[in-house]
Amino acid sequence: MMGKIAIGGLLETPDLVLIRVLGVKSGPGVAGTALTALGRKGINVLCVVSSSDSGGRENMTLAVHKADLDQALGLLQEVQEQTESEKVEYQGNCSLIAVYGPHFSDRPSIAGEMFEALAKASINIRAISTSVSTVSCVIDHDKLEDARNCLAEKFLIP
Repeated sequence: MMGKIAIGGLLETPDLVLIRVLGVKSGPGVAGTALTALGRKGINVLCVVSSSDSGGRENMTLAVHKADLDQALGLLQEVQEQTESEKVEYQGNCSLIAVYGPHFSDRPSIAGEMFEALAKASINIRAISTSVSTVSCVIDHDKLEDARNCLAEKFLIP
C-alpha cells in the first residue's frame, strides 16, 4: 500500500441544507442576483455549484446553514422573476467535509483520491466545490463520521 497523502487539514461543517435552483435563465448576472440577495441578509453560502443543461438553462446548488433555510427560500422566491428559475427544491440533513492544503492545483490526485475513498465507504456526494487549495463536498450528515474516518485513512492529517 502506498503511504498516506499529506494535506494541510480537514474541515467539517454540519447542519447544512442544499438548495437547488433549477432551470434558471442563462446569462450574466444571475448568480450575482441570487447570491447578493442572500449575502445582504447575512446568509453565508458555503458551497456553490452551477452548471448549464442541454436546454440552455442553468442549475445552481447552494449549501447554507439549516437555520437559514426559510429565509433563503423566501429570498430566492423574491428574485425568482429576475432569475426566471423554474423550480427551487431543497435537501436537509447535510454536512460539508473538505480537505485543504497548499498547492492543490499542482497535485491532480487529491480530488480523485478523496472521492474514491468516500465511494469505498459508500458515501454519496451531493455537491462538489474546489479551489486552488481546497476540495469540498456536501454529503448526508449521517455519513460525516464515516467520511472523517475514511479520509483519515487516506490522508496524513496534521
